[in-house]
Amino acid sequence: MPRHSTPFTEEKPPVKGSLNPFLGGNAISSKDIPKLEEWPTFSGEGEYNHIEFIITIDMLKEDFNIPDEIIVGKLHSLFTRTEKKWYYKMRQDHGKHVWPFWKSEVITKWANNSWRFKMKNAF
Repeated sequence: MPRHSTPFTEEKPPVKGSLNPFLGGNAISSKDIPKLEEWPTFSGEGEYNHIEFIITIDMLKEDFNIPDEIIVGKLHSLFTRTEKKWYYKMRQDHGKHVWPFWKSEVITKWANNSWRFKMKNAF
C-alpha cells in the first residue's frame, strides 16, 4: 500500500485541470466551491436537525454544480462527534458511495421516532 493510503482510498496522481475530467465544459475549479468553513456541520447530538444539514448540502450542490465526489470527500470534515464515528463505521462497512446514498443513510439513522415526536411537538 502506498505511504499515504488508507484502507478506504488508493493514492492516485492528481488530476490536472478540472476537478472531475468527466464534467467537460461544466468543470468547476476549486476556487468556485465554498470554503470548508462555509459548509454546515452535523454532529447528531443535542438539538440536531439532519434535514437542515441535508437541504443545505443539496443547495450547495445545485448552486455551485458540485459533483458528488467533492461532497463525499468533505463528509469526513462535515460530520463531527457521534456522526463522524457513525460515518467511519458505515464507510468501512459499505465503502465509497455518492451523496444520495449518504443522504438516505443519514435520514434512516436520525429520523427516528424520538426526533419525529420532538419536531411534531415543537410546532
